[in-house]
Amino acid sequence: MNTPSPPPPSSPLNVDILCVGAGVASLATVLALLRSHKKNGGGNPPPRVVVLEKSRSIGNHVLSGAVIDPAAFEGLLDDAEILRLPVEAHVTREAFRFLAGARVSLPIPWVPPMMRAQGFPIGSLSKITRHLALLCEAEGAEIYCGFAVAELLEDETGRIIGARTGARGMNRSGQPKSNYAPSEEIRARAIVLGEGTCGYLTERLIAAHGMQACRPQTYALGVKELVEIPENEARCGEILHTFGHPAGIGDYGGGFVYHTSATEVMVGYVYGLDYARPETDIHALFRRFKAHPAIAPHMAGGKVVAYGAKTIPEGGLFSVPSLVTDGALIVGDSGGLLDSLRIKGIHMAMQSGRLAGETLAAAWRVDNFGVTGLAAYERALRDSPIWRQLRRVRNVRASFSRNIALGVAAAGCAWLTHGVLPWWKVSMEPDHVALRPARRGVATTPSHPEVSPLSPDHLTDVFLSGTIHDEDQPCHLLILDREKCTECITRYGAPCRHFCPAEVYRLEDGQIHTDFSNCVHCKTCQIKDPYANIRWTPPNGGDGPRYTRI
Repeated sequence: MNTPSPPPPSSPLNVDILCVGAGVASLATVLALLRSHKKNGGGNPPPRVVVLEKSRSIGNHVLSGAVIDPAAFEGLLDDAEILRLPVEAHVTREAFRFLAGARVSLPIPWVPPMMRAQGFPIGSLSKITRHLALLCEAEGAEIYCGFAVAELLEDETGRIIGARTGARGMNRSGQPKSNYAPSEEIRARAIVLGEGTCGYLTERLIAAHGMQACRPQTYALGVKELVEIPENEARCGEILHTFGHPAGIGDYGGGFVYHTSATEVMVGYVYGLDYARPETDIHALFRRFKAHPAIAPHMAGGKVVAYGAKTIPEGGLFSVPSLVTDGALIVGDSGGLLDSLRIKGIHMAMQSGRLAGETLAAAWRVDNFGVTGLAAYERALRDSPIWRQLRRVRNVRASFSRNIALGVAAAGCAWLTHGVLPWWKVSMEPDHVALRPARRGVATTPSHPEVSPLSPDHLTDVFLSGTIHDEDQPCHLLILDREKCTECITRYGAPCRHFCPAEVYRLEDGQIHTDFSNCVHCKTCQIKDPYANIRWTPPNGGDGPRYTRI
């Protein structure tokens, strides 16, 4: 699967389609493109399709729940291929609970229709991604790992014509080391951006080409662990979703427990990043969630064996940018395609990839990769079930940012009226604007549950994520203005110490120190910093988390 990388070319490498990122959205694009060409190509040669992935191995940077809506596979995989997917279980029992306090749990007598998942597959998205990559390679795609793309290339008209990878083998001072490899230039007829949430290239492209949506994107942070438990075959396929504790009043958060096998449980917690209190520590909230009497029995006698963290785009329809420009398409989480009520985006990512792939196949047949040739992707998306789902919940997340009662009312109205109500665009401010100054400039240090095999601290979880960075390389987390950093410490009490789920930021001697080697690439710091003073950039290719089981 990890095709040996070619030697650095002396001139640009020319390909037909270049996909940046090897997540499920990009791989669905590749699969649909090559299969559509095979079906409708009329004897023309297939395009050369190349996928560049920044992680060391396919799936290393992929993280999700994951209870998967089977709509993900429609028109993309046949029945036999769906049966061969590496899925651990299917949902056999489901429940929904309101955690009314640290000890109280109230069962909801029925699972809300939008949350029902009976029969849905449960599995590791990392494993499914690796499986999809094998299918893509069998169709003729080339996949190269360990290449972080640092820049998109444009011609004099602004058309996207290729990309440039980052140089590798630089030391902390930016000087070449013995293993130095220069950047490489790849020219392509079309670029597919499937970088995931808050993509480095995607965000720059949207800003440079005026592709912004009418409402800013807003995010949540999801943290997740895989727990090995004593064998309990009876609970295999059981899932639980919760809301309430330990989320603060007015904050948007909830948890999940998925029994993926007789001996493994996935446990996670998702918290909206529009919270106001600078001392909020989502990793600590996760640990409190696991300690609740309604949750702890699911993990009894077990130990945590894997960890991950990832941000999730929750803004909804009004936050989806333009997804097409001259020479480029945006798919999946990079475009904010996620059902913010169900917190489900895998099916949207894969179906957006399918539509993008079919559009690229048609563009290849008529040799038109300009806006007129690629615009069919956005039209197809707007006519698809994806867009109807987005329209139905377009104001739900923004309503929750006002208060819980309004959010619940908006969710109910949206579901009952298929999105007709609320009919207006509910405004929502960017996540970093929502943060309020600390009292007297000092953020209260939150209490933490006792550390145990079922409740690891930050650094133990970072170890369990497999995160590795060469420490003798330029720091990929850039603090843009140290004076603003000092002001943030005074006004907000250094909130980066709390919102980072990997303990990257430390306050010592009145200064913020960055342990970038801990970074799990969730990008919370870039999203939540109140001064927008932190910029995440791609580190050396292959570095970062190594998710293999979650």
